[in-house]
Amino acid sequence: MANEVKADATNLIPKGLRAREYAKFRAPRYDEVAVAVEVDGIAVYPASKAVTAKGETSVISAPGSGKCIRIKTIMVNNVGADQRVVSFREGSGGSDKFKNSMPQYGSMWNMNFVGAYWILAPNTALIANLDDIGSVNVQVGYDIVKAIPVQELVDTLSISEDMETDYTAGP
Repeated sequence: MANEVKADATNLIPKGLRAREYAKFRAPRYDEVAVAVEVDGIAVYPASKAVTAKGETSVISAPGSGKCIRIKTIMVNNVGADQRVVSFREGSGGSDKFKNSMPQYGSMWNMNFVGAYWILAPNTALIANLDDIGSVNVQVGYDIVKAIPVQELVDTLSISEDMETDYTAGP
């Protein structure tokens, strides 16, 4: 028989081209580690950062000229003994976004941007900001995308006109 099913379950996991499609719809098992997750056909690379200092801590470095960080998911976990206020910024000195107060010992906060991704400005780092010294873990699902040029609108419009006088026309 060519299509014989064996007793062990290893032959039930697809091989080859179907394996990638299969992997999109299941979570890793207890003895497997996911190094990337696929969302909308694009790999999402997880970044994990322990944030302990008061103020700004870089979670993902700036990707370089002409590229942007596209955030798909963020998970924040307060593992410290004190309540902490956590926020995120686009680059150093940016304004606080997604600010949240987290109770101590294991409180968790998840944000899912799938379908409405948070795309940072070109060549800008993702920064976590703590209100005081603490112990917060930040996990980010992201990828790097090409920056889209933005045409800026201005309040003025220059109009130039060249005028010539024709002396050949007579009465």
